[in-house]
Amino acid sequence: MIPKVLAVMGPTACGKSSLAMWLATQIEGGSEIISADSAQVYIGPDIGTAKPSAEDMALVPHHLIDICHLNKQFSLANFQELATAAVHDIASRGRLPIIVGGTGLYLRGFLEGYALTESAPDPKLREYLNSLSSDELLKILQEKDPQTYTQVDHCNKRRIVRALEIILQTGQQLSQTVRRIKPNLNVFKLGINLDRQELYQRIDKRLQAMLSKGWLEEVKRLKSNGWEADLRRLRILGYTELLDHLRGDCTLEEAVERIRLATHRYAKRQQTWLRREPDLHEFNTESDCRERIMERLDEWLAS
Repeated sequence: MIPKVLAVMGPTACGKSSLAMWLATQIEGGSEIISADSAQVYIGPDIGTAKPSAEDMALVPHHLIDICHLNKQFSLANFQELATAAVHDIASRGRLPIIVGGTGLYLRGFLEGYALTESAPDPKLREYLNSLSSDELLKILQEKDPQTYTQVDHCNKRRIVRALEIILQTGQQLSQTVRRIKPNLNVFKLGINLDRQELYQRIDKRLQAMLSKGWLEEVKRLKSNGWEADLRRLRILGYTELLDHLRGDCTLEEAVERIRLATHRYAKRQQTWLRREPDLHEFNTESDCRERIMERLDEWLAS
């Protein structure tokens, strides 16, 4: 039988994880969650990446969390391979895989079967690109490949550099180097979208909650354990800003404000991406429509 997969999508802080947890406990036969978050794969950054609690992971099994050290590379191909294995393992045990995340490249790459053209490493080109600022890189990307410019995470310098490497080496726009081998899955795409101002309020509230939980102390510990260079290379949202504060480049208040504004911009781009997602069953709120969501899911599961 073709495996069924529930994909829960939406911008950061919209409530995807809590909704997925609730759904996992409601679906007959049981469910397991696959994280499609490019930051949650890394061991160490916990608070700022909003990883599920130990209690949640004990209640519902989670996959693709804490599987890679910070000094290692983790690519779309890695995610596709591991997510595919997890889906088939979960489905083989009669349970429903629920894939949850806001990393659009991972979600689309897995659900649509993207296969990116591999290009041989060019150390000199990579060194040159890494020497440029994110704004300079984005300007080049906008000129060379406007479509990728609108889709790439502007806060993730590593991804921008990788996209430019492929574009400059192949002479093609990134979309022209992508092949699609769509996996044989029965997917229900559930989109959570909120009014933008409400979403921004949620982001600000969650940011303060993360700081209260000890996010800055977590960054200090990672720094003292020798992970600063890797955190800066990965550019996980918020960690670079807090490292800048610890280095004395800005006050904590300035760092927090930078994180807040960067997260707002990221969420706005995620909402734009979500509007272009085909075959999406969209719900505008997370709390007052759970029963309607379950009714629709029950129809799909019974089909």
